[in-house]
Amino acid sequence: MLAGVALQLGQGDHILLQGPSGSGKSTLFRSIAGIWPFASGQVIRDADAMFIPQHPYFPNGSLREALAYPEPTGRYSDEEMAAALTEALLPDLATALDRVDAWGQKLSGGEQQRLAVARVLLKKPRWVFADEATSAMDTPTEEAVYRKLLALVDATGGGILSIAHRATVAAFQDRRLRSCASR
Repeated sequence: MLAGVALQLGQGDHILLQGPSGSGKSTLFRSIAGIWPFASGQVIRDADAMFIPQHPYFPNGSLREALAYPEPTGRYSDEEMAAALTEALLPDLATALDRVDAWGQKLSGGEQQRLAVARVLLKKPRWVFADEATSAMDTPTEEAVYRKLLALVDATGGGILSIAHRATVAAFQDRRLRSCASR
């Protein structure tokens, strides 16, 4: 898909990767993350990066465990966790950190995506890779969440690479790349 192509995400970049379904956008993200075994080439990525998939994983257990995952819960204070949930537009969950549930089944698709964003806001990485990370959100929520993600990467001196089909996300990006290949 990217033979002979160099993709660079620099400080302050807000890049959108678009293309038809099946053109390899998510495969590229998996390659960047180092979890796609069929890629070849070289990926140099800062360790201070987080990936937000379209369908995030949450372990069954307390909300605090789902939010801190895969790190230990003691790494973050209750105040930090509550603030991240509130910032991700989940204020009702900010007081439910010790509630035990199957969060991947309990929450709607949009709530799951906001919980994944709360993870990012909690951990404050410099680099964010978002693969259709807001596709289950309504437009006003998506806009508010993207503003918070961009403010985060700008404050940390990093950048964001997003995959999205919706114009809402495109409006927040400085540069667009288009994937034309289809599998």
